[in-house]
Amino acid sequence: MDNNISSFSENGEFDAFSAGIEPGGLRNTTQIKVLITFIAGRLKEAISSEMLLEALQMHGLANYFEATQALDELLDNGSLVESEGKLHITPKGTLAVAELSDDVPRTVKETALSDAINLQLMEKREGENTVEIEPCSNGFNVTFNVMHKGNVLMSLTVYAADLEQAQLIKHNFLKEPSRVYSTVITSLFI
Repeated sequence: MDNNISSFSENGEFDAFSAGIEPGGLRNTTQIKVLITFIAGRLKEAISSEMLLEALQMHGLANYFEATQALDELLDNGSLVESEGKLHITPKGTLAVAELSDDVPRTVKETALSDAINLQLMEKREGENTVEIEPCSNGFNVTFNVMHKGNVLMSLTVYAADLEQAQLIKHNFLKEPSRVYSTVITSLFI
């Protein structure tokens, strides 16, 4: 048998592709479906299917192709609906999660939910705060604009030696722009 395929579906064991799954990740199609509906039901704001799938990939919790197929099946069977590009859980999905949620390890659910929330926060911060990466001699300038209610509170440009470093700086800024702002302001006033 291929190392990337597991085939025990009758007794609830492994029945999903395992390529890209980290230890502790899901190798059962039903568990993947439960995890997807769990995330959709627990988030305060609806999530896009792309972002939900990315959340499952961040820590290798489910094979991408299995998760995509599971998501399609949940949409087809009415456990989830998609409206304006966002996923919403239905009463049918809520019932399924209530009945089957204990079949998915708590740590997997917590990790996936945390990753989904963090991705939503990153998306929101990208919309509220801007980061521009521009080539310059021998590297890149990364310019941050910390915004509040449409006003620029701070604009800061830093140098990065290469594009990879510039992307890392951008990512780290968008994780906590308020921390960057407060650190700079504190250092200027103290």
